[in-house]
Amino acid sequence: MIPARDRTLKATNIRIKNFRGIKDLTLDLDEMTVLIGENNSGKTSVLDAFRLCLRELGPRRRSVFGAFDFHLADAAVEPATAAPIQIQITFAEQSRDEWDKKLVRRLNRQRIVQVDDDDCNHVILRVICEYDLASPDFVANWAFLNLEGEALTAVSDRALADLQREVTYFYLQALRDASHHFGERGRFWRPFLKDTQLPPEKKAEIEETIRQVNDLVVSSHNSFDRVHQGLRRIQDVVPLSSGDIVSIEAVPGRIFDMLANAQVNLGALGGAKIPVGRHGEGTQSLAVLMLFAAFLDAWPNGVPIVALEEPEAHLHPSAVRALQRLVRNLTGQKLISTHSGDLLAETDVHQIRRLARTSEGIRSYRIAPNLLNQKERRQFDYHIRQTRGELLFARCWLLVEGETESWVFSAAARALGIDLHRCGVRIVAYRSSDISLFAKVANALGILWYCVADDDDEGRKTREKVERHLHSADEKDRIVLPYDNIEVHLLSNGYECIYSALMPEQKMAEVRNTKRDSNYWNAYAKIFGKGKKTEAAAAVAIEMEERGANGVSMEICAVLEKVKSLIGNA
Repeated sequence: MIPARDRTLKATNIRIKNFRGIKDLTLDLDEMTVLIGENNSGKTSVLDAFRLCLRELGPRRRSVFGAFDFHLADAAVEPATAAPIQIQITFAEQSRDEWDKKLVRRLNRQRIVQVDDDDCNHVILRVICEYDLASPDFVANWAFLNLEGEALTAVSDRALADLQREVTYFYLQALRDASHHFGERGRFWRPFLKDTQLPPEKKAEIEETIRQVNDLVVSSHNSFDRVHQGLRRIQDVVPLSSGDIVSIEAVPGRIFDMLANAQVNLGALGGAKIPVGRHGEGTQSLAVLMLFAAFLDAWPNGVPIVALEEPEAHLHPSAVRALQRLVRNLTGQKLISTHSGDLLAETDVHQIRRLARTSEGIRSYRIAPNLLNQKERRQFDYHIRQTRGELLFARCWLLVEGETESWVFSAAARALGIDLHRCGVRIVAYRSSDISLFAKVANALGILWYCVADDDDEGRKTREKVERHLHSADEKDRIVLPYDNIEVHLLSNGYECIYSALMPEQKMAEVRNTKRDSNYWNAYAKIFGKGKKTEAAAAVAIEMEERGANGVSMEICAVLEKVKSLIGNA
């Protein structure tokens, strides 16, 4: 079966209003769009919005939405009084004559195609669901729009069904049970079972051979004969067909029975062939993805929209990175939600959409194609995407100079009882890269950030760079220079014992000679040098946690409290 690929209708935008946790969200779509964000930020709702409109929706006034699909803004709002759900999906050519001409003619017959000033075709579907007092029930109505957003009037009731035939939507959820997907009723397995091309004479020959094998198996088991004789007594109570009413099929007697029970086995490490449903969760999940890919390759009706929820589910990180190639090559326009930094490591940054909860509701963020220059793009790929992709899932970045600060601020948070992970805060050392890059990327993706630097020449340069990326005067306090030097700060706040234990004896004599110097702690830090700074920072972190809140300086405490307030105000 060779798929026909003459249809290139792709979604370029979706706007969702008052649907579940989403109040008003607009999302631009690419050939492959990867959705990231915290839990409950709307990723699954986006996938379901497409499913409901492109697969479930039918005749006007029949609702496919449930009561809890409405956006309940507060405890007082009920589904019947909630604002109407509105979902608007736009399909548009990115360049003239991108769509197949036969496709355009089919759509034009329904009078739903709109042409812009650049001669590019558009199809805009809007679905509205609300509570109808006259019914009384939830009622969904759909319409196709012109480029000004007005409903087209000369559109038949068949237009939606025709669009759904042109744009098939397939959705593979995160829960992937191989026993279900490879079963007789599995949506992606069933078409392969039915696709038999045996000529009648060959089919008859195979079924005759099967009967001979079955007779041989049954006759070799005397117990079957007793069952056969016992079941024949049914005829004494209830009249059935003439002849021998009992037959035992140890082997399915017909081709379609055999195919219905077809089982896929995968080789284990020891060489044994084991049913795919008895393998580990990771192997099962991967097998279902491969089946899904094979199904899409054989799909005969154009280029579908393919939604994948967490394709990385149950897979080892190294397998996840390899998986990206499979996902990228799937037939169709891809819409993917993920929680995997390893998957992002192999994803084009411009395909990523970060959904975030803000004071104004859930919003979508992206890195625009021209935001990063070539050097910044290279630094972003190396320092964030390829090595620390999980940073893109954070709610807030605490930007610190280097490894010492990373150790100390992590320990200080634990000492103060602040769970940075639960708050969605990641500590990011920027010294090996460019602080401007981190600020620019964080702003683009809607990630809150707070920067800490030493109050020295380098720190003041850092402040100048960061201030270029602040949106308003109110954000001036998003960077702080709380101390001249982190080591000097730790020494002067009770951690001299940690550094002294690591100081070589010959250097300790130099330290004692400067004991009365007003610049004592600076001299101490200079004598200590850079060689064991990281070791000292790790030891300070352990000691700080043991001391608890009393071991955290006011300056470090103020930084962490500021980060907490940023998150609380978001």
